[in-house]
Formats: sequence, C-alpha cells, structure tokens
Amino acid sequence: FGGVLKTYRDWKISGDTEWLRKLWPAVKQSIEFAWSPDNVDRWDPDKSGVLTGRQHHTLDMELFGPNSWLTGMYLGALKAGAEMADHLEDDDTAHEYRDIFERGKAWADEHLFNGEYYFQEIDLGDRSIIESYADDLVIQGGSALQAYWTEEHQEIKYQIAEGSSIDQVLAQWHADLYGLGEIFDPDQVRQASAAIYKYNYIPVMRDAYNPDRIYCLNDEAGLVICAWPEGAKKPVIPAPYSQETMNGFEYSAAVHMIMNGLVDEGMICVEAIRNRYDGERRNPWNEFECGSNYARSMASYALLNAFSGFEFNMVERMVGFDPIRTEDGRFRCFWSLDSGWGEIEMRPGRVSLHVLYGRLELSTVRLPSVADRAVRAVTLGRRRVAFTREQGTVQFRRRVVVREGQA
Repeated sequence: FGGVLKTYRDWKISGDTEWLRKLWPAVKQSIEFAWSPDNVDRWDPDKSGVLTGRQHHTLDMELFGPNSWLTGMYLGALKAGAEMADHLEDDDTAHEYRDIFERGKAWADEHLFNGEYYFQEIDLGDRSIIESYADDLVIQGGSALQAYWTEEHQEIKYQIAEGSSIDQVLAQWHADLYGLGEIFDPDQVRQASAAIYKYNYIPVMRDAYNPDRIYCLNDEAGLVICAWPEGAKKPVIPAPYSQETMNGFEYSAAVHMIMNGLVDEGMICVEAIRNRYDGERRNPWNEFECGSNYARSMASYALLNAFSGFEFNMVERMVGFDPIRTEDGRFRCFWSLDSGWGEIEMRPGRVSLHVLYGRLELSTVRLPSVADRAVRAVTLGRRRVAFTREQGTVQFRRRVVVREGQA
C-alpha cells in the first residue's frame, strides 16, 4: 500500500501519465491483493475497507484485527488508486475502489477512535484469532500459535490494543503531503496528533522504562513508538520496540503535528531529535536506527514541505505555497519537482517563483495566504502573463513555461 502511495506521489511530482499507465496493472494487483483468495493473511476478504486479518508491519511482527495505522495505509492506497483509475479512464475500477474506501473510512472513524486517539480493536484473550492461522509457519520457523500466544498469560502477544501508536494516522501524513485529501476525519486526526504529543513524548527518558534498543537515554527526550495512558489496556507482551524512540517515526509524527496546527509541539519533538545528534552526543549526519545512515530518518525532509505549505500536481501543472510562519510577511525556501527545482520568495507586495535548474510548466499557482484582490499582475521576465484569480488561486489563460534562470 505504501508502494501505491509512492506511485501516486511520483505521478503527481512528474505529471507523467504514460509512466503511470505502464505501472497500472501492478498498482491494481497491489491493492486487490487485499481481497485476493491467494492472500493467506486474509487482509480484507469481504472488501469492507478495513484490514481484519494478519498484517505484517515495520515493527517486525503482525497485528491482528482492525487498527488505524495499517487500515489507514489501505484506505490511502484505495483513494489514490481511485484517482489514478479516473485519470486512466478505468471507470469500473475507480468506482469499486472509491466504494470500498468510503465504507472503510466511515467504519474506522466510528469504531477505531476513542474520543482522543485511534487504536487497535482486538480481544487479546481470544485464542481463536491465532488458531485460525495455526497451520502457517511464521518468521521464527514455528507455528503462529507458538509465536503469538502466551500460555502463561492467556493472551495474544505483540499487539497495540488500546495504546497510542506514533503511526496511528501515518496514512493521513502521506495524504496531506501528496495532496490526496481526507483519509480520516480531520477533527479526529488533529486530536490524535495532540494525543501523540501528550502520551508518546517523554521529556526525560531516564524516567521511562525501556527494555529495547537505546536510541534515547538519560536526560534526552523523544517520542516513543507506543504509549498506554492510565486506564488503557496494555498487552502483557506488547508490540516490539514499543518503548523505543526511532528518528524516522518521530519526524513523521512531529511534521504531522505541525501540519495540524501544533507547531510548537512538533518543533519540540524535532528539537529533541536534533539534540540527540548534536555532534557531541552522536554524529549529526548519521541519525541511525536499525543501522547507520538509516533511510527512514529522511522523513525530516517533510519539514520543508510542511513549513512552506508546498503543494503540487504536475498532472494539472499546479504548484502552491502557504507558509505556516513568515517574518514580517517574508518567506523564502527551496522547492523541488521532477522537471526542475528552485526557490519561492515571498515579501510584502511580491511573490517570486524562481527556477534555478530545469524548467517548470504551470497552469495554476495557489497562494491561499495572498488575498485575491492583492494579485494585480503576473510577469515572466519583462512579459506580462494573462491570468484570472479566485479563492487564493492564480489561473493562467495559457500554460506558462518557466525556464532555468527565470522567475
């Protein structure tokens, strides 16, 4: 499902529909494996839009039953798939994916949100959940029952249950960055981001129990992978790495806080990571996780898009900028797309989009923070460009090509 979302993202970055068309059969296979009879994990055999089966994930084990983290990725893939199918005129597929998405979204918003955050729905004492996979071998070489059932505690192991997961709305972070739109209810997402800061952020790690790997210790701060508020059901043997901090997870959650208006909270989390890699405690150029120079830490790049409010859709030749913070109405930052890269510069009375490498074809520029009446002229070099304006959007009458060195 992450691969489907990345395909959608790169299509929007490049605008290359022929590239998408070549990949489309594989994209459909990736999505439809959810209900395929060949899927021994039985993710969503009834096309409910909710993952109910055995779900392998990046914490190296499986979750059983509905949870917002992995169902969110499924919903994101379905919504992205429907949009791509629309563009490719695969109407039946678009209709089917959209129907499944709407069913799943409605169910997840109603059943997987506890009024403060999203969680995993599971009866930890129901041995039959694991027994239904008893004949399948698992990663350790034993049966599912051997791996996931603790006879001593009569409970399913390695689950999140009623905990607050750092990745509970990860799919919405992807969707917000790519312009995909709503995966979960926006108000509930904002509450979930606030809950991640409230429960998962540990300001002094020596005060927290961590039996796992030590990426954060003593007086250092960070966001832990899972937290169980007072009164929440915590598995006796919870999901692996629950008490760890891992930079890539932390960056994505922190950036999403910023995108949801929790700017100070998000930056506290970012600062906590950078303080751990300050050049004295650890190498500032190697935010390691499972290994050195671990790629997941590059989630930090999303800070640039979050603070600039960068949006893009090269299929429709659109870019937009809506900075979260400006100083005296001034803002300047880097942007990058497939065909070129450059800078956006905002100052009172003027917005400049510079192409420093390559080229940029544009039909639309969105500037939500700039009042429509303030846009009086658009120029490319010395040439005036004809345009219309509406609701923070500048629409060019003819497609504009901004070449290297131009603004």
